[in-house]
Amino acid sequence: MVLDKGFLNNDQLSWKAKGLLAYMLSLPDDWDFCLTDLATRSKCGRDGTASIVNELIREGYLQKVQERAKDGKFSKVEFVVFEVSNRAAQPSTAAPQTEKPTQLNNKLLNNQLLNNKDDNQQSQTAYYFFEQQGFGSLSAYMTAKIHSWLNIFSEEIVIHAMKLAVEHNVLCWRYVEKILQNWHHKQLKTMADIASDQMRFHAQKKKVTDMPAKRRQEIIPQWFHHRHEEERPQQPAINFEAERQKILALLESG
Repeated sequence: MVLDKGFLNNDQLSWKAKGLLAYMLSLPDDWDFCLTDLATRSKCGRDGTASIVNELIREGYLQKVQERAKDGKFSKVEFVVFEVSNRAAQPSTAAPQTEKPTQLNNKLLNNQLLNNKDDNQQSQTAYYFFEQQGFGSLSAYMTAKIHSWLNIFSEEIVIHAMKLAVEHNVLCWRYVEKILQNWHHKQLKTMADIASDQMRFHAQKKKVTDMPAKRRQEIIPQWFHHRHEEERPQQPAINFEAERQKILALLESG
């Protein structure tokens, strides 16, 4: 899996926070784990690990959610992990129950971010598109993921990224996120910005395709030009003095 490296360059994050975030992002999307387990793996102790988790919440890489049960009591604390900082996500102000270990769970309730239909009427369209196009079931985790990008881009842009994934026959949310991360890195904020960027990309691609292939010029060695001269049989040199002596000897003997 390829992670977005933006958080590694965030000077506001400590190295411990970067390490814990990288570990959490490397796990499957539906992974469940508790703070005690993280403390054991990080070797920082429970208090130290809790401090790192709070740092990630403060910087927008974790979103804390705590639901109220039917009996009025608060349920366990759950977290959603983000590769890109989500400053808009605010942690819950309710204190978790001390008798239970704090759970880090990426599976949220499906409707946790859709409580107010009036305020989120436009956002629901992106969720509907996700489910109707076959990206998968709209789990609580995916609801939070889409919601985080709707805090950065307009609904139209998020849907456009999903449309590109559909056109390329890659019905995978991670592929959609890579598209959105690329636009975010390029600071593309409107559909016009995205259209201009795509036009530049296609123009550059066409320019490379239309360029004539450079012919390779072979360097011919000098011996190649004189190869026929070397193949000609050389005539033996005539010793005229020796031939004269032979003729004189024949005359005297006659």
